[in-house]
Amino acid sequence: MKGAKHILMLIVSIFLWLFVAITAFLLFLIDFVVWLLTFWWDRRLKLLHKYSSVWAMFYIWINPGWRIKVSGLEKIDKSKSYVIVCNHQSAFDIVLLYRLFTHFKWVAKKELAKVPVIGWNLILNNSILIDRASAVSTKKMISQGLKHLKGGSSVLIFPEGTRTKDGQVKRFKEGAFLLAKQANSPILPVVIEGSKDIFPKPGIVKLRQNLTLKVLDPVEVEEVLSTSVPDLTKRLNQLIMEEHKKLAPEKYMNSDNKQVK
Repeated sequence: MKGAKHILMLIVSIFLWLFVAITAFLLFLIDFVVWLLTFWWDRRLKLLHKYSSVWAMFYIWINPGWRIKVSGLEKIDKSKSYVIVCNHQSAFDIVLLYRLFTHFKWVAKKELAKVPVIGWNLILNNSILIDRASAVSTKKMISQGLKHLKGGSSVLIFPEGTRTKDGQVKRFKEGAFLLAKQANSPILPVVIEGSKDIFPKPGIVKLRQNLTLKVLDPVEVEEVLSTSVPDLTKRLNQLIMEEHKKLAPEKYMNSDNKQVK
């Protein structure tokens, strides 16, 4: 019975990936046209980002089995630019975070630029693409991040630096918090749960999954400036981990999760 269920999930997943591939190319053509018509006067590419948000939501709206609980959006002041920090569970986080419906620039590894459609969209949206193997990647991220923040765009960073393998929140790197201090920018913490479980095995997609996107209270500029980068990093790491534990306590059972000290 389990074998038959697995085969059915595999067949459904293949059709779903084919649908995503075909529609993604078609929707990217619209994406390119929006960029072509707006980049010369919409310097922050706000309209392009709004289209990207609708594009991302399209893939959630077509499957009612992906039930998303969103909370805390009222905590986002659209007149401010933030350094947005979020735990990183899977590639589906990219889709889910567009549900914030606020303007931001991604910080992503440069390898993603080579991925068809996803990479092209990152480039068109003027995302910050970094080489994680380079010693100067943090400097580049901060330099470009400062320009975006001063221009009025938020910057979204996964401070873990990579996706979690077991669903737990891991140790944060300091780059995002160094950027916030140098930019005199508030920090907006966000917690995601459920996106890792959408892909139980490579290539397999679960069509029924509860997803959570929770915006926490911003850390205002005064506190950012009065706290050291290491302490700020540890505090936000602990905050997001504790909130995630409330959402998914089973992922921390029988675990000595001591990465934040």
